[in-house]
Amino acid sequence: MRRHDHGKAAERRACEFLQAREIRIIQRNYRIAGAEIDIIANDTQQRWLFIEVKYRQHQQFAHVLAQVSVAQCQRIRHAARCYLFQRQLPEHCCRIRFDLIVMTQQGTVDWLQDAF
Repeated sequence: MRRHDHGKAAERRACEFLQAREIRIIQRNYRIAGAEIDIIANDTQQRWLFIEVKYRQHQQFAHVLAQVSVAQCQRIRHAARCYLFQRQLPEHCCRIRFDLIVMTQQGTVDWLQDAF
């Protein structure tokens, strides 16, 4: 399986993982101005969740938070602002959270809430 295929399968599994926890998936792979948000969702407390999904073949691979750069976080935050603006949802009135889901080949799922 190609690297891209692993990533798409991880995103699909992440959506299933979230839906099993009553998280409503709003959109996948939102792209704007050089940035992408893997999953946009709402939780039961009406928060907007902007979720980055990472796939790793091995659990002992370098800690994934170290692999999410400051620039990538800024791009995701910018894309989230654009998404809310396009839907006429004032950012200051929305409850927002940026999460990270790490999927491994072994089936392990780590959900880091408020990751960045």
